Amino acid sequence: MIPAVPNKPNRPINKDLGSHRIVWEYEHVVRWPFFKVLREFSTLREFYPEISKFHEAYKVRDNTWAIYTDSFSGTGDPWMFVINGPKKALVVDTGYGIGDLRGLAEKLTGKKDILCCVTHHHLDHAYGNFQFDQVYCHEDEVEDLKATMRPDIWDFMLDPKTDKPLYTEGWTRDDIVEFKEYEILPLKSNEMIDLGDGYLVEIIPLRGHCKGMSGYLDHQTGCIFTGDLISAEPVEMLRDDLYQICQRMDEISGVFHGHGMFDQTPVTLQYHYNAAKAICDNPENADEKSVITLPDGTKQKYYKKYVLQATNIKYNPDKVTYEQTGRVNTYKK
Repeated sequence: MIPAVPNKPNRPINKDLGSHRIVWEYEHVVRWPFFKVLREFSTLREFYPEISKFHEAYKVRDNTWAIYTDSFSGTGDPWMFVINGPKKALVVDTGYGIGDLRGLAEKLTGKKDILCCVTHHHLDHAYGNFQFDQVYCHEDEVEDLKATMRPDIWDFMLDPKTDKPLYTEGWTRDDIVEFKEYEILPLKSNEMIDLGDGYLVEIIPLRGHCKGMSGYLDHQTGCIFTGDLISAEPVEMLRDDLYQICQRMDEISGVFHGHGMFDQTPVTLQYHYNAAKAICDNPENADEKSVITLPDGTKQKYYKKYVLQATNIKYNPDKVTYEQTGRVNTYKK
């Protein structure tokens, strides 16, 4: 296999966003053509630069939009989602907090009462939370989400001497949402968010990438928004949660990951489960193996197992099992 070359610009995709990548990931073999067709030729696209020049909306169901933004940290470009319920709207993940996501959600939904939930606390999924008074998350994610509630969380994306962006150009500190503390509303596994008239969205645990990483299943459209399934610790935890959701395939119409292609067939969750199970069965049977140096100078194994027609699961073979990580196995078949 030829190794990917980091920070080599992908083939161009014409766009109107105000942001421009400086630091690149490698060009994904499957993702690039999807984004090329979607962003240049799709009639699903809605762009309102007077509200936010950093977000593009794509109507994926009659009442549901996928919201694209460039990465501002040199990693993968994230998706956010907006569901327009009968009485309330729900934003799933909030991105980096650069640009007016809430204003865009209000434009799309007719200025309904906007609720907000996040799949997990990472910067590309939850740093826009400060536009909302309350944010739902899994109860196991609360402490990590609290730790991000600081006004300095964006500093690493800017040069400490010049205050200019390090990873993606076209924005300044003035484009960051105003910092304010918000209330975190913890949800138990499989608890519901009600958008009015019995329109229910269920939180689905998909743990491993984070302690409380979760997806959200729209019971009306069958769309499931899965956040990040790309890494896990322990992998057994992700395998167990994927097993549970794979028993409910008949409830799902499309899978919407936090990165890459959206509206994938439900069987993609089976492919993720197969990869996670293969890791647990034999952690050394990886498709890629490397060793990385952590910020503190220590070395760590960094393995990848490919997911059919998708991405890969990244993992440390020394932290695959519950026993290795000291976590509790709550899996019930």
